[in-house]
Amino acid sequence: MKDFNAIAATWDEKPQRIHLAAAVSRAIRQQIPLRTDMRALDFGSGTGLVTFHLVGELGQVTAMDSAEKMLDVFMDKARQCGVTNVNTAITGADPAVAEASYDLIYSSMVLHHVPDLDLTLRRLVAGLASGGYLALADLDAEDGDFHDNPAGVARHGVERDWLCRRLEQLGLHKVAAVTAHVITKQRQGRDKDFPVFLVCGQRR
Repeated sequence: MKDFNAIAATWDEKPQRIHLAAAVSRAIRQQIPLRTDMRALDFGSGTGLVTFHLVGELGQVTAMDSAEKMLDVFMDKARQCGVTNVNTAITGADPAVAEASYDLIYSSMVLHHVPDLDLTLRRLVAGLASGGYLALADLDAEDGDFHDNPAGVARHGVERDWLCRRLEQLGLHKVAAVTAHVITKQRQGRDKDFPVFLVCGQRR
């Protein structure tokens, strides 16, 4: 497994991550009617790169991550920015998401790290209140070229069409996918594009 605690302090230093978070948050804002009374969960929040784009448009936001040091950085940023409507929660491989609690659950680049993807999807759907929204951003399925270091990578991206079908099977409606961003990396001396999707759906 990748030790995200060890890299938490420098996580925000890569411009690629900053650009991705801005694009994902913009896509969430375009696809979901955010409200300042929404109770939200940032699943696999890391240092909160997506959350700090959205937090002013939401109610209480819980940042959930398996790396305690990531959450420490998250709360340091919140204090520095004067953000008070956030709290944190540690999770393990089996995410303990409170059932029927959240009006919005979102994640970015988390699903391809999750060992049991179907279990996680079922937990996330169960965590939505009636009418709540799920917004999941991740890599499209790729050939394994994306990661320089494969530690902690459970799968090479996710098939967005499969994800849409699975969320519909789990009871969500208005499920749709858009391309939120494209990450370009140098591979074999050439630029190679890796699309990042956003799949959204709503609990009835």
